[in-house]
Amino acid sequence: MAGVMLRRALGPGPGPAARFGRAMPWPTDRTIAAALSLGAAWVHFAYLGSHLRQWWAYGAFFLAVGAGQGLFAPLMLRRPGPWLVATGIAGNLAIVALYVLTRTAGPPIGPHAHVPEPAGAVDLVTTATEVLLIGVLMTMLGARARRLTGDLVLGFAVLLWALRLTGHLP
Repeated sequence: MAGVMLRRALGPGPGPAARFGRAMPWPTDRTIAAALSLGAAWVHFAYLGSHLRQWWAYGAFFLAVGAGQGLFAPLMLRRPGPWLVATGIAGNLAIVALYVLTRTAGPPIGPHAHVPEPAGAVDLVTTATEVLLIGVLMTMLGARARRLTGDLVLGFAVLLWALRLTGHLP
C-alpha cells in the first residue's frame, strides 16, 4: 500500500532510484583528473603564506604551482587534448621530483638550501594525489603515446638514479 501511495505522489515515470541513476553518471577520466588537480592546487594555495614567510621565492613557487594546477582543471574538462595531457604529466612529474629532492637533499636554492625538510602528512597526501593524477593522465593517452611517455619517465628516473649514485646529485 505504501508503495502505491509513493508512486502516486511521485507521478508517472521511473522511480527515484532510476532517475537518480541517470542523473549521476560515473565520472570520466578527465573529471577525475580535474578533481585531483584542483585538490593539489588547493593545498598549494593553503600553504602559500607559510612558504612566503620563509622566503619570497618559495611563496612564488607555491603560487605558480597552485595557479598551474588550478587552471589545468577547467582546461582538462573543456579541451583534454594530447598536448594538455602531456603537459599535465610533465608538470606534475616535475613537482613530485622537486618534492622528493627537498625531502632528501633539501631545496636547491634559498635560505634553507641543502637542508632536507621533514615530510608531513599533508604534503605526502598531496604528492600521492599528484602521482595518482599522473597515472590517470597516462591512461588518457593512446597506446603508442602511453608507451613512449612511460619509457621517457622510466628513462628519466634511471638517469636521476645514475647521477645520484655517481655523486653528481646530492
